[in-house]
Amino acid sequence: MRSTDTSFDLKTSARDAAHVRREIARLFDATPAGRIVLAPGMLSALRHLFSARGIDRLALTSHEYYAPRHFPAMTVDAVAVSTLVARVQATRPGAVIVSVVSWQGEALPVAGLFAAIRRRLGARAPLLVADYTHAGAIGFPPVSSLNADVVTGDPEKWLLPAGHASRLAFLWMRSAKEFRAAERVFSPFFLAVEGRSDARASRWIDRQEVHMVARWLSDTRLTRRALLTLHEANLRLKQRVARRLGIDSTGAASVLWTDQRIPESLEARLNRHHLLWRDGIGHARILCRADQPAIGWMAGGGSSR
Repeated sequence: MRSTDTSFDLKTSARDAAHVRREIARLFDATPAGRIVLAPGMLSALRHLFSARGIDRLALTSHEYYAPRHFPAMTVDAVAVSTLVARVQATRPGAVIVSVVSWQGEALPVAGLFAAIRRRLGARAPLLVADYTHAGAIGFPPVSSLNADVVTGDPEKWLLPAGHASRLAFLWMRSAKEFRAAERVFSPFFLAVEGRSDARASRWIDRQEVHMVARWLSDTRLTRRALLTLHEANLRLKQRVARRLGIDSTGAASVLWTDQRIPESLEARLNRHHLLWRDGIGHARILCRADQPAIGWMAGGGSSR
């Protein structure tokens, strides 16, 4: 990627970006690949999209990673999952964000919530956005099954090796109409959308990051079956770790959320492999990834991949 031939670098970057889109589309059933926008982060991409569409009111569940403070220019309601549909009907936000898996590891009924909103509001339904960040915790359900207008995610948490702080995210648009609207927003940014970039395209995503992700995807040759097999191993590992810590292992996601003490040796390993996160008020979240040695070792098992 350090060639002195600028035209070659640009062509290589375009090929890398196209490969990443194709792999996201293939692995997550986010087809067609041409409706995928690449971005340096989900929040920045959503802010651009909402601003361009004139959306000034947003609804979230109270289980989201994003909170009202992440959208300071908007009026934001964060409500319980059970009251979301009624709240949306009452306040008529321009957009709604619901995570496939919450930041505490709870699987949320995204498709059902969005279907209920569409039934109640019909053509007046807001832009429905599914946050796919922790979809790997429930086996990467097909993006096309989420009943969302936009699906946003990244390969960092459950696809790339743990600990890689990825600066690459994506948005997938369900319809050609939604993509055309997004294309007007993101086409001025280099590599954001498919096709030749304008000569004056602005810097957006890191070309080195795109190259790394593209190469990793090529080298690993993942399939949807491999992802599902790994998810089954993750769930088995979750049960073993939960038994070791004496905590509940129920729930569809391969994430443990606990306020129980974690042995220092295990905590050190989890931290080293970026599988542990603390909320600052006594709770810990453990990502049970069977492809990582940290908790595979603790549970008495090895890597599954």
